[in-house]
Amino acid sequence: MRDQNAQQLLAKVMDWQDEETVSRYVPPLQLLADYKYDQYQRFGPGKRFIESLALWLNQFNPGDRSVALDLVTQRLIYFSDAEFLHLVQTAYPDLIVQERLQLVAAEQAIAAHKVGMIRRHPRFKELQLKSLYLGLSDGARTNELRRASDGEIGNEQIWQAYELGQDKADDMVSELKDVLGKSGFGSSEPRFNLIWLLDDFSGSGNTYIRFDSKQGKYKGKLKKVYERLHRGDLVDTSHYEVFLLLYVATRKAIDHIDYWAERFTSEHGYKPLQVRVLCPIENKESLSRTWSPELRAILTNPAYYDERASDKHILVGGTASAQLGFANCALPVVLSHNTPNNSAYILWGPESYRFFGLFPRVSRHREF
Repeated sequence: MRDQNAQQLLAKVMDWQDEETVSRYVPPLQLLADYKYDQYQRFGPGKRFIESLALWLNQFNPGDRSVALDLVTQRLIYFSDAEFLHLVQTAYPDLIVQERLQLVAAEQAIAAHKVGMIRRHPRFKELQLKSLYLGLSDGARTNELRRASDGEIGNEQIWQAYELGQDKADDMVSELKDVLGKSGFGSSEPRFNLIWLLDDFSGSGNTYIRFDSKQGKYKGKLKKVYERLHRGDLVDTSHYEVFLLLYVATRKAIDHIDYWAERFTSEHGYKPLQVRVLCPIENKESLSRTWSPELRAILTNPAYYDERASDKHILVGGTASAQLGFANCALPVVLSHNTPNNSAYILWGPESYRFFGLFPRVSRHREF
């Protein structure tokens, strides 16, 4: 009964007069709602997708509603929790282990196709133990990655944050010494060799590394990570590799991180960053690459925006407005746990704002 009422509300908002139009739109939307969209974690209590869609569409002028609906039915890229979990579960066997195989093969001069020989080499096990995993945000899913490793990632190797306190770093090194000793790799000063930085999504790359021209210095998470690693108490600074593992990232973000990380590491004498992405989103998916005049009109219409979204955090991306998302990425992307602010504002505007999004976002930053 509730689904039927929501469908009737949607039909009323869209002014669908004939059964043919209703049957063309509603069943696919209901299927997507059941399969994915109802599980969006930022919906308010009791709210589901179809009624949220109807209320969202009702904010638009009647002539713009069909364009907004087409955006949802034709351009939306939604990553469900199950899809993210699948990416995390494949990350360890399909990427992390493969990188370690290649490193050992090159280091020990073993042909890359001799996988069995590489896996049996003591160095392969040693590097497994000397791998450090750090989450870059609460979306890193460190616990899920550890479980997906089938016991090959220990508690002493993984942490949900990249800003490690001295006590935690000391504990990790102490536990590393114990496990290396038990495995026959005793060392008086054990250190990690492989560092894996984990995150769920990047839309622009600015959060990780950027250059502030006004202050003449680099900023971002990667700067902080490298400075922490080069204290020398946690990582062997004479022999290490740093990998940034993103479950999902745009091509724009990948290119940005590659460029600025290369400049940053070379200028400071650090080892280069190696970026690995399980699911890249190509540039053509940006709404601004292939938008129609009608879609552009609603994305940039001030009536479909709340100026409160234009805060100091948006300015970091180089724009004064968030209508096209952070750094003008104009993405049609929604993540099941939160919509990234790199997406178009009309998708993520908070529920309390004058124009709210279809999948309202909860910001990591709180304004007072």
